[in-house]
Amino acid sequence: MMVKKVPKKTMFFKRFSDIDELQQKLIELYYVQKLSQTEIASIFDVCQSRISQLFKELGLVARNMSDAVSLAKSKGKYRAFDPSRDERLAVELNALIHTDFDKEIWRRKIRIRTSTTHLGMIILLDRLAKNNDLPTPKCEPRRVYKVEKPLRFKKALDYDWTLKLVVEESFNEILEDHDKNGYVDRLSRTREELLPLYFTRIIECDGTITLTTKRGKITGKIAIYSKDYPYILSIERILCENLRLPANHFSPDKRNKCIQLYMRLTNQKVMSFLEEMDFLHPEKMWMKELALKYVGEHARPDIIEEVTIVKGTIKLLRDITVQLAKERLFLPKGRRSIQSSELIKLVLQRYIDNHPINSPIAEGLQGLLES
Repeated sequence: MMVKKVPKKTMFFKRFSDIDELQQKLIELYYVQKLSQTEIASIFDVCQSRISQLFKELGLVARNMSDAVSLAKSKGKYRAFDPSRDERLAVELNALIHTDFDKEIWRRKIRIRTSTTHLGMIILLDRLAKNNDLPTPKCEPRRVYKVEKPLRFKKALDYDWTLKLVVEESFNEILEDHDKNGYVDRLSRTREELLPLYFTRIIECDGTITLTTKRGKITGKIAIYSKDYPYILSIERILCENLRLPANHFSPDKRNKCIQLYMRLTNQKVMSFLEEMDFLHPEKMWMKELALKYVGEHARPDIIEEVTIVKGTIKLLRDITVQLAKERLFLPKGRRSIQSSELIKLVLQRYIDNHPINSPIAEGLQGLLES
C-alpha cells in the first residue's frame, strides 16, 4: 500500500486555522522574540526562502542588514525584561532615571548613564547590575571643561567618570522618563509597598544623610535635591499622605536653583523609615549607621571625631576616584574605559595602600574590596 507524501508547504499551512493566525505567529517570533528568518524556518521545518516569501505575501517588513547585524551581535549578552521577576528592578531603574541618570536608546538597546566623582555611585550601579543579572556597567573617564559648583562641594572638579549600564530594548516599556510625577502617583496608588524602595534609590542618587550638632546633641536630616519643583511636591505629598512622614521643603537655592526636600532625624517615624532603607550605596550605609547610633546623643568628642573620620574617608575616596579618571585619560582611547568592578577595586586598593585604616568603617572597606 502506497502512502501519499504531503508536501511541506501543505503541512506548514495546516498548522494554522487561518492566515491571520499564521501572521500573528510570525509577528510574535520575529518582532517580539527577535528570532531571525533562518531560526523561524528551522522551527517550522521549511526553507528560509519560504519564510522570506511569506513575509512579502503578508506585508511584514524584514530587518535591514544593519539592524540584523546589530541584533546578532547583542544576542546572548542582554536578557529581556521579565515582568514576573523584574518588578522591583523596574522601580529601581525608574528611580535612577528620575534623578541622576539619563536614558538613551542606542543600537536596539537602552543605555542608562550618568557622570559622577563618587565611588559610592559606581558601587550602587555595580551592585544593582549584579543583583539582577544585568551586564557589568562600563566606566569612562572624562575631562569636564565647563563645570558649575556642585551642590555639596565648594570646589568644582575637572575630572569625573561616565557610568553606562546597557540593557535590552524590552526594558524601554517600563522606563517612564517623560512623566515621573505620573509614575510616582501610580506607584503610590497601586503598589504602595514599593514606595520605600523607590525613595531609597532616589536618596542614594540625589540625596544626603547629614549629621550636625544642635544644643549640645547630635541631630541631622535626610534630604533630597532637585530642580524639578512639581516632582519635589509630588514626593512630599506622598511621603506625608501615604507614609505619614513629616516632610518639608526649602525654596530653590540661589546658587544652583535646587529645591531641598528634607525630613529631620529627630522624629521617630523618620528614624524607623531610615532603619528600613536597604541601601546599596556604601557612603549612605555608613551615614545611616552613624545616624541610628548617635542621633539624640550628647555631642561627645569621640562621637564628633568618628563622624569626622567617616566624612573624611568619603572625601578621600572621591579624590582617588577623580585622580584615577585623570590618569586614565592619558591612556590610548581604546584602553581608557574600565568595568565598574575593576574600578572599584583600583580605588579601594589605592586607598588601603596610602592611608592607614583606622576608620570606624575599616571592615566595610575591606569587605568592599573582597566582594
